[in-house]
Amino acid sequence: MAFSVVSLIFGIHFGNNSYVKGEQILSFVTMTLFVFGLIVWRPIPTFFATAITFGVFYLYIDHNLPATYGTQVNLFTLWLGTFVVALSSYRRHVSEAEKDEHIVEANEKLRKIASFDELTGIPNMHSFNSAMSVLFEGVKDLDVHYSVMYMDLENFKSYNDKYGFREGDNLLRQIAEGLQEIFDGELVARFSDDHFVTLGMSETTEERARAASELVERLRGDVRLQLKVGVFEPDMQKRVDPAYACDKARIACNNIKRHPGVFLCRYDEDLDTLVRRRQHIINNVDTAVTKDWIKVYYQPVVRCADGSAELCGYEALARWDDPEFGFMPPFAFVETLEEFREIDKLDRCIIEQVCRDLRAELEAGGNPVPVSLNFSRLDFELYDVSSFLQEMSQKYGIPSELLDVEITESALTQHVSELRRNMEALREENFSLWLDDFGSGYSSLNVLKDFQFNVLKIDMAFLRGFENNDKARPILRSIVELARELDMVTLCEGVETREQFEFLSSIGCDRAQGYLFGKPGPTKEIPIS
Repeated sequence: MAFSVVSLIFGIHFGNNSYVKGEQILSFVTMTLFVFGLIVWRPIPTFFATAITFGVFYLYIDHNLPATYGTQVNLFTLWLGTFVVALSSYRRHVSEAEKDEHIVEANEKLRKIASFDELTGIPNMHSFNSAMSVLFEGVKDLDVHYSVMYMDLENFKSYNDKYGFREGDNLLRQIAEGLQEIFDGELVARFSDDHFVTLGMSETTEERARAASELVERLRGDVRLQLKVGVFEPDMQKRVDPAYACDKARIACNNIKRHPGVFLCRYDEDLDTLVRRRQHIINNVDTAVTKDWIKVYYQPVVRCADGSAELCGYEALARWDDPEFGFMPPFAFVETLEEFREIDKLDRCIIEQVCRDLRAELEAGGNPVPVSLNFSRLDFELYDVSSFLQEMSQKYGIPSELLDVEITESALTQHVSELRRNMEALREENFSLWLDDFGSGYSSLNVLKDFQFNVLKIDMAFLRGFENNDKARPILRSIVELARELDMVTLCEGVETREQFEFLSSIGCDRAQGYLFGKPGPTKEIPIS
């Protein structure tokens, strides 16, 4: 108001000076437009203020130099114009204010109807996604970087088992409260169960993730809880779907669930390639089978007990030669196919290719050695293994003695009755049954007691660090002696050095397999002696 008064006095004074000299009263006009046009006045105060201002100016100039009729008309017109400009400015500001008020009211309504998690009191995913969309839209043209963090309380079930569900719920409430403090001023929500999501500035991601991990460490009690955190940083210059961003962070988190001691993983190009490859494998397993992308690679098995390293068999191993992802070893696709229960398609393809290759050898007048085939535990759930093997051996005229069946130890823990039926049927057809990966699980001795196998395949883990681990030798010697007592043939895999082979030979291990004799290849190579 003081500034307005000073401006008007300035305009009146210099406007009068110009008028007395016969010049234009632009300074007065400018000041009145400035005060009443740019500064917002309500209509009634504007009317009186402009009337008084123009009245004072008229009396001032009329006192010094009597105003003509034209001057009076001009002043009245100027007053009217100034008053209209002031009213227009006021109406524009009122309209903007009303719009802002409507926005505030709408936001308030959204806040009131926003969904909050009933247990923890923090927002749930509906309100989190809505808030994230608004935020991303508001900053998409700014040079800022946000990260979505997906948090999983690994082993939370054990906490519920020990302390009960009530204490488990209380722990979730404490963690939710702690996360709100750690991510003060940023978005925090409960995703589901023992999973939380947050959205914050990227530069503080690791610092806050570590603080969240320490929070869980303080609250976990006697249970071994660990917070796993997946991080995804979306491209802020593109339209970001909140559900998509959360899903990418969740994938990063799941990627380290089986890695003790690792608590944070970022979704990067390598992980993106892994995810795309997994999806490609599931989508194209049928195509891979029909278009011969699945290849059989053979690794030789040699005699060991007599020290001759003479060829006595091969193991059939799967490889996937993909036009998009190139040549893929088993670890790139077997676990994925098992997870999605599609592993039977791969294994049946391998079985038929092996039978076809054996048929070709027989027709060429060769004397082929047996080939061992690997079976997943899911194979015995997804199809009748014994019937399929019989079907393939009859179709290609392959004696059952040339096909060995490898069953992993882990397969013997589920659907035992169905597995026993298949094993008995295979045994009746003279297929040799092998126990694969012996020693890699926790039920090995029970397996030897409850199931009958022809060959015991010792896991390569026993040969890791063989030269520096004094315990490996007596353990291997005991396993070989035990197998001999049970009338089983022993085969040790993972043999890489001559020293290992000579030791296995000295303790009477019947067969050996490993890079010392040859790596898996597309043809049946003669082992290196």
